[in-house]
Amino acid sequence: MENKYYKFHFKNDRINKAKSYDVENLQEFTDALKYAYEALDNLNKENDGYRIIGVYEILCPTNPYKTTQIN
Repeated sequence: MENKYYKFHFKNDRINKAKSYDVENLQEFTDALKYAYEALDNLNKENDGYRIIGVYEILCPTNPYKTTQIN
């Protein structure tokens, strides 16, 4: 059996920063896209200029994988 999580990458060229997040508990890729746009809005409230550079669905063995998540 496999576990699934999503990996998100954001970049801001204006301040030369990037952010990455790993998030569990999203059922479908459409849920991941909604999450990505909500996270993008939150990042742009802090520093304008972020963009999404990647949203990935990661399948891994049932080994416990600790994800980081923003709310």
